[in-house]
Amino acid sequence: MITQDYELKCSDHELLNRCLAWHIRPHKLVFLKGLASISPSLRFDDWNTFELGATARSTLSPFLVARGANSTVACYSQLELPKLAETVRQLEQHYCLPKEGIHVQQADIFTLKAQAGCTDRFDLILFKGVLGGVNRQHDQVAFQKAINNCFSILKPSGTLLIIDKGYSIKGIHWLLRVFGKAGRNNWHYFNFHELQRLVPASHFNTSFAAHGIVSFADFGGGIIQHMADFID
Repeated sequence: MITQDYELKCSDHELLNRCLAWHIRPHKLVFLKGLASISPSLRFDDWNTFELGATARSTLSPFLVARGANSTVACYSQLELPKLAETVRQLEQHYCLPKEGIHVQQADIFTLKAQAGCTDRFDLILFKGVLGGVNRQHDQVAFQKAINNCFSILKPSGTLLIIDKGYSIKGIHWLLRVFGKAGRNNWHYFNFHELQRLVPASHFNTSFAAHGIVSFADFGGGIIQHMADFID
C-alpha cells in the first residue's frame, strides 16, 4: 500500500492540470499514484528525468521541475520543437520555475542512445499517450524495442513510468475504435498481460494502476473537451 506523504497547493494542481491538458482526472490519479510509489513526499530534488513524446499541448516535465527535478523533455517531431519550447517557457514564467530546470529537444524512442542528450542515465523516464502509437500494426516486437531502449538509458535503480490507453471491456473498446480519434487511427490498447511481457520482471519490480473508462480524444480544450472528459 502506498502511503501518501505529500500535500499539493492549488497552484500545484493548476500546473498539473495544464500539463495533463485532457482526460485530466484519470491521468492525474495514475500519475500521482506512480510518482508517490517512487517518492511518497513527491519531492524529486536533483533527480534527472526524461520525458518522451511531449507536445506543446501536454508535457509533464514542468510539474516534476516544480517538485525539484531536472528534466529533459523531448518531442518526436522537429516541427513540434519550437512550439513545445514556447509552452515550457510560458509555464516557467507563469509558475516561477527555474529556467535551467528544463532542457527541450527532439528524440525518437527507437534511436535514443544515438541521439544527443540521451547518453546520460536517468532516474525517471516517463511518457503519456506515446507507447500505443509507436507502431500502428500492433507489433509487440516494436513495442519491446521501445521499452528496451528506455531501459538502456535508465539508471539500474531508476523508474520507467508509462501512462497509456488500456484495453477496456468489449463494448467500450468498440466505441473507442469507432468514435475515438486514437482508436480510429489504430492505436494499440494494451492489456496487463501484454505490459507484463514487455517488462523483464526478473530485473525490475512492476506495478500497474488503471483509472477511467473512456477517452475519446484531445479536442484542444474548450467546452467540447470538458464534455468529453466529464464522460470518463
